[in-house]
Amino acid sequence: MKKLGNLILPDSIQWIDRHITSPVNQTVLHTLSGTPVVFSSKVTGVSITLAATGDTTWLDQDSADKIKEMAALQGAIYTLIWDELSCNVIFRHHEPPAISLTPLWPHHDQFTGTIRLTCI
Repeated sequence: MKKLGNLILPDSIQWIDRHITSPVNQTVLHTLSGTPVVFSSKVTGVSITLAATGDTTWLDQDSADKIKEMAALQGAIYTLIWDELSCNVIFRHHEPPAISLTPLWPHHDQFTGTIRLTCI
């Protein structure tokens, strides 16, 4: 089962960046003589991008409206259940757009798009 908060997501929705990781932040600065100095730290929080694509998954109007309502709540934390995995997530407003939904056809009540979350 796939669920965001109280909203059951379609089984066919995809977690498109699940296997893309960068567990370490790294910054390289150079001294006046040009010698590199490397700073690194462990990354906390995992980016989760859920995608409803036109070929496999559509979100209905009710689901799209609920996702928009959830994203509009400042500071809200939701539980994402993805099969056997469960984590607390926030919408990625710091990397806009947090949600991007497009109707299949103009004035249609089926949507494709992405939901951008961070597991905290």
